[in-house]
Amino acid sequence: MASGVPGAAISKRRKFIADGVFYAELNEFFQRELAEEGYSGVEVRVTPTVTDIIIRATHTQEVLGEQGRRIRELTSLIQKRFKFPENSVSLYAAKVQNRGLSAVAQCESLRYKLLNGLA
Repeated sequence: MASGVPGAAISKRRKFIADGVFYAELNEFFQRELAEEGYSGVEVRVTPTVTDIIIRATHTQEVLGEQGRRIRELTSLIQKRFKFPENSVSLYAAKVQNRGLSAVAQCESLRYKLLNGLA
């Protein structure tokens, strides 16, 4: 924050920059962590009480994990990394409707095919 005091007023410019850095870091984290699951993007919705993070991927079951274990692990990692209070962030997985229209999903698919010698 601007003065280091929680809840202190922060200029609009600093807020936009902080939001952009948060989004970029979140996107980078998910790109590394969920590359094999067909990660395609992230959407962040902030409400006064909860921050909703929607992960778009082609293989949503792998993002969720067995009995939701993986999504809970990701939630806890994000809470710790960005110092969110307990139960103030929630992650959701959304399926990419038409992955043929998602450049990111196509790129990741092609990358894994090339790495595994399938293409």
